[in-house]
Amino acid sequence: MRYQRPRGTQDILPDQMPEWLLAENTFRRLCHSFGYGEIRTPIFEDTDLFVRSVGEDTDIVSKEMYTFEDRGGRSLTLRPEGTAPVVRAFIEDNLQGPDRERIVKLCYIAPIFRYDRPQAGRYRQHHQAGVEALGSMTPGLDAEVIHLAMTLYTALGITKVSLLINSVGCPVCRPVYVVKLREFLAGSREELCDDCRRRYETNTLRVLDCKVESCRRLTDGAPKQVDELCDECAEHFAAVQEHLKVLGIGFELQPRIVRGLDYYTKTAFEFVSTGLGSQDAIGGGGRYDGLVEQCGGPPTPAVGLGIGLERV
Repeated sequence: MRYQRPRGTQDILPDQMPEWLLAENTFRRLCHSFGYGEIRTPIFEDTDLFVRSVGEDTDIVSKEMYTFEDRGGRSLTLRPEGTAPVVRAFIEDNLQGPDRERIVKLCYIAPIFRYDRPQAGRYRQHHQAGVEALGSMTPGLDAEVIHLAMTLYTALGITKVSLLINSVGCPVCRPVYVVKLREFLAGSREELCDDCRRRYETNTLRVLDCKVESCRRLTDGAPKQVDELCDECAEHFAAVQEHLKVLGIGFELQPRIVRGLDYYTKTAFEFVSTGLGSQDAIGGGGRYDGLVEQCGGPPTPAVGLGIGLERV
């Protein structure tokens, strides 16, 4: 019998390794210069970690996770994203120590597993370079994470990169916005795609991020989250933009940027690059101020970033 690699996976061959090593080593050097220490977490974790942190109604949890039961009857899942395992390690290994004012900066390069339709630059096993900065609310930290990514792209010769930013609010102001968005979509619910009809009930913000053209037309003119932000979120978002301007980083306000994970708060961003077709995102991230507490740790604001190495 002649075996073949599973669909959605790849062999990285010797003649391709120089590009991979260039990207990985450049990322590591940059992270070191920005004060980020490298961490490696297990490839699989307790399934509930991802269900609780990512969100039960997200596409990742409902359709894309590789979940299995081990011989002890425990439900385990191959890592579908990088932030939740780092947060778990941050709590379990007490990385912040007794000084709750200390900012903990971590970086990683890790395989990610998602059962999804393979597309250009999207594999069922792909690789992600990521950073997580835990312990500060300052908008400057949001800008620093974005600055690190832009510095990486420049160092690798990727010049045609656009930064799209938005604010997805917080538990205070987001529910108000979701009500208004549902009211806007109520009359056209049956015209949405199957996924978005489900999202309307369970994860309404994700309708804005749908790539189906008919859904995008239906959400043209939808109310914007930035118009419904509470004072704290509005001030934070304005400060992030000011920091980016000081750093000389151009950006575009894009109300459709909501990210696909429930844990995001306030800042959300994506990097897109021309020349990749419709699958043009090469990185993204945002702030997740409630996730550490949600996973059993102390209240700890945080912001992070993930970069898809295949597309880079």
